[in-house]
Amino acid sequence: KSISSSQVSGELLEIELGKSGISLMNSTEEMVYEKTKIAKGAYMFAQANSLALALIDAPMAVTGVANIKYKAPVRVGDKLIAKAELKHKRGNKFFVWVKIKNVTEEVFRAKFILVSLEDNGGSEV
Repeated sequence: KSISSSQVSGELLEIELGKSGISLMNSTEEMVYEKTKIAKGAYMFAQANSLALALIDAPMAVTGVANIKYKAPVRVGDKLIAKAELKHKRGNKFFVWVKIKNVTEEVFRAKFILVSLEDNGGSEV
């Protein structure tokens, strides 16, 4: 709700507003470093962060905190499945965990604290 499905990095496969979501992103040649052929981490962060924002049931939200971990390298042709889950909500803060897997191997995970700007006038993230 805080972003449109067209703004999710990758393809939005499933969304249950306020609960969970799944997206798919295929790693392409444009996403990797020329020398190492390993994907730039910004693409996985964008997939995870945009999916987390999409499932938040608030008209406007931003990322307040992101605790991320890159677990394994991603290469051209890898199919990245991101699964996001709202763990809990406290006031105007939403705690979302996202895991990205390439088939069965976890390659990235994140814990986000997303903040709804509507509840506090947008003065504090």
